[in-house]
Amino acid sequence: MSAAPRFRRAATLTVPEAARVAVRELLRVAPLTDTLAARFRAGGHQLFLVGGSVRDALLGRLGGDLDFTTDARPEETLRLVRTLGATWTTGMDFGTVGVAVGTGDQAHRRSPPSAAIGTTRRAASPRWRSDPRSTETCPGATSP
Repeated sequence: MSAAPRFRRAATLTVPEAARVAVRELLRVAPLTDTLAARFRAGGHQLFLVGGSVRDALLGRLGGDLDFTTDARPEETLRLVRTLGATWTTGMDFGTVGVAVGTGDQAHRRSPPSAAIGTTRRAASPRWRSDPRSTETCPGATSP
């Protein structure tokens, strides 16, 4: 009989405690988030930290891979982040551009912090934006 997998149960935090943990985690990645936010703000766009990154900040385990959403289209996102480090566009057809931010003091790191930046549905290009009432979410996908 094999042993059941063990899961580490997180300590129960009050809302103010979770907020303090999140602020501490977000301050740790502020050099990256501030740089990205300034670029998007200067370009007339909004940028929001979203998804698992927010959850992980609240749990005190925010990693170096951050997820953002923006009202900038993917082509504009690529233009805004291109000089920050290596970019990848494998998700561009679906509205996502990635960037590995590797600047001077971070160049020695094994894995520079990275950001996946997705375009909000409202700003999406009609070529990949789906009808929110449909199950089709990407090019080539079909409804059941």
